[in-house]
Amino acid sequence: MKERTSFLKHAAALLVTLIIAAVLAGELFKPKFLNDNYWPLDVTYQSFYEMDNNSVDTVFLGSSHAISAFSPQELYDACGIRSFNLSSEEQSLVVSYYWLKEALRFQKPEAVVLDMVVCFPYIDTPYNCNEASIRKAIDPMKWSGVKLEAVQAINALDANETLASYLFPIIRYHARWNDLSANDIRFWPKQNTSLKGYAVLSEDAGIEDYEPLNPKEGVTPAGMQENMKRYLEKICTLCEENGIRLILVNTPYLETTNEVHEAVAGFAAEHNLRYVDFNEQSVIEEMAFDFPHDMADAGHANNFGAVKLTDYIGNILLEEGVTPVQDPQYEVSREYCLRQLKNANLYRINDYPSFRAAIDPEQYLIFATGSGPDTAKLLGITADGSFAALMENGSVQTWKEPHKEYRLKENLRFAIQPNGVIRVHDVTYERNGEGLQIVLLDKEKGYVVDHSVFGPDGIRIQ
Repeated sequence: MKERTSFLKHAAALLVTLIIAAVLAGELFKPKFLNDNYWPLDVTYQSFYEMDNNSVDTVFLGSSHAISAFSPQELYDACGIRSFNLSSEEQSLVVSYYWLKEALRFQKPEAVVLDMVVCFPYIDTPYNCNEASIRKAIDPMKWSGVKLEAVQAINALDANETLASYLFPIIRYHARWNDLSANDIRFWPKQNTSLKGYAVLSEDAGIEDYEPLNPKEGVTPAGMQENMKRYLEKICTLCEENGIRLILVNTPYLETTNEVHEAVAGFAAEHNLRYVDFNEQSVIEEMAFDFPHDMADAGHANNFGAVKLTDYIGNILLEEGVTPVQDPQYEVSREYCLRQLKNANLYRINDYPSFRAAIDPEQYLIFATGSGPDTAKLLGITADGSFAALMENGSVQTWKEPHKEYRLKENLRFAIQPNGVIRVHDVTYERNGEGLQIVLLDKEKGYVVDHSVFGPDGIRIQ
């Protein structure tokens, strides 16, 4: 009897050990979407769980179009409204519904702003998006009855999305062993979460052939994807049950149509909802929205466009009765958010003296390569031939020989060569021809935020 009891104890201990190992392996192999990713969704959801309970009065839900369109910091600064952007890449309305349910576990929002782009046929899957996009949004959700219900609903749509693969992500991600990086090895890395789900985009789309909409009578409404229509109804019901104002939006999008507009407008009218189509000519003109320069591409606003979109929806939220509230969570994040906007706009600065003046030397590492006395003079150093330099806290370290790989702090590896090659982590930067090449690394974030090249005269050439 004692032997059997001992065996069972050892077996139980082994089982617990295996489960712990599987959980840890899952966390290791699970992809991380941090601040050095285009859509840093892990940071988004980590940030949401850090918010004080009952301190978010507006929730944004939707696709990446909404991630880059609505800035909670701008909304707070312009209108005093506390918000959080829970949008995610290709966000299916299945995900929107369950993230709204999850939000209601911690918050009591007065309004929900829902982006409608993935409500229409997008990708030929039951949940109307890629499987990877479902994982990116659901994997970071905390385990509770809501997540269990979400996984069961996803499994009902796609039998390959099993409960076991969510409980033990190693089942889904075991093949990633060859892609592991420092981000994966640092379990649950702490990232700056001040942007509250917003992603800062800086590019100019330069698209001149965008045509705003002028809705016409007699247009046949576009058909919504069947499951998306079903979950849109569920979102409406959930909002009604919780006394939440639901506002439907379409952000500026090159591929939008009057048929899509009519479909959403019809649904909104049927359910007595506010609908804002940012593609309407009247709305575009009221915002003074300049598609070529306020968009980063055909469907995503840059940081200039996001200010206009956020301010516009902010005034509508005020009209709908959302109450402005002063909150230290938004006061303390202002400086960080402003710095990220500054980072995003560095490429717009056309001369090196202005570029250098815009950089706080205590916040950045500046890697530089160049050739010739005029180029060296821009850095405040003397050099006749090729040179390489590292600038930190106002001091400059230079050398002429190839600089072997150097490790600075925990996870920063870099190498600089006078021939114009700069390697930070595993990314190589090179200048095209002559000039002063600058690679700028944000020390707090730990990754490169700008790569620029200036000619010997200090004028940007790349």
